[in-house]
Amino acid sequence: MPPLQTVLAMAGFALAASATPGPVNIIGAMTGARHGARRALRFVTGATASFLALFVVFGTGILAGTGWILAIARPMTVIGSLYLLWMAWSLLRDDGRISGDGIRQAPGFWSGAVVQGLNPKAWLAAVSSLSTFVLPLEDRATGLAVFALLFGAICWLSLAAWAWGGARIGHGQMRAFNRIMALVLALSVIWMLSRSLT
Repeated sequence: MPPLQTVLAMAGFALAASATPGPVNIIGAMTGARHGARRALRFVTGATASFLALFVVFGTGILAGTGWILAIARPMTVIGSLYLLWMAWSLLRDDGRISGDGIRQAPGFWSGAVVQGLNPKAWLAAVSSLSTFVLPLEDRATGLAVFALLFGAICWLSLAAWAWGGARIGHGQMRAFNRIMALVLALSVIWMLSRSLT
């Protein structure tokens, strides 16, 4: 078991990585605004499961000394960034109207999993947190398991909070909300892309 101060540091990092604005948080808020917090939880759960899978695969690969993890990190960051910028453009063009068809098409578990899998913030968070908190530990396997449990719980709660916050947006303000979220999404992707490529 990692020391208590390491566990607290892991929890703090997980909270900062999960709760701060990023592509998945923004899409979670949009899903909550458009379809309600309860329906957004499927997206939230898919995004959390995808991050945990990414985290465990990266962690296992890094602990095994596999170099392919770092080799694919940069191309995946670029691909994910382009996809998320396309989503920001689509959001910017959205007129904010909520139709009955739109309500039936709420993003679900697999949408959350795909978006998170392409999220540059998730890739950066996984690689940087593993190298900072898990690699220095004596018992790395236990450290990875503890960190994965912490990250999973904190990630799900943070994304659910964003979805709940989005659900509080009135339908009359949807167009303005869409444009603000599109701008924030694009800026967050550009910022993450510039960090990962330097």
